[in-house]
Amino acid sequence: MEDSLPALRAFARGLCLDRMSADDLVQAACERALERLEQVTDIGGVKSWLNRIVYTQWHDMLRRRNRRSSKILQFALHWAGYEESQRSEGERVRAMRLDVEKALASLDPEPRAAVVLVGMLGYSYKEAAAVLELSAGTVASRVARARNRMAEVLTVDERQEQRLKEVRRRSVHEKTG
Repeated sequence: MEDSLPALRAFARGLCLDRMSADDLVQAACERALERLEQVTDIGGVKSWLNRIVYTQWHDMLRRRNRRSSKILQFALHWAGYEESQRSEGERVRAMRLDVEKALASLDPEPRAAVVLVGMLGYSYKEAAAVLELSAGTVASRVARARNRMAEVLTVDERQEQRLKEVRRRSVHEKTG
């Protein structure tokens, strides 16, 4: 199971969108896996089995919370207030990461899980289908819709940023002119 921890953490971070919740999720999933170790019948299927536990634990966590965290959105809005030219390369990378996290946060839980498995972790549709207990066609459909939705969110963000820059330019010209 130890060899699977990096992949489990990556999946959990894609689902939770914050490191602390993802670590809690992985810990809960590992505890559940250890409690149910006797269920493993195929050593080759351990990866899917562990990811399925992470996914199930995440769903349980969502039900308990019954609300979405706005923390990522607040950070993204904070970063959007800075001029692109004032940002260091590291800040731009962090801002892009936050934009992607914001786009992920705009997705419903099921398509988010599919796009994290396929788009971020490199699972095939068949492998993701095994984790999510869906058909490969359903996973492919969810991934396609999720990617389209994320592209819409990212495009809207780019347009808003361009408008913000234009407003700032105008206000600078009005003050100096």
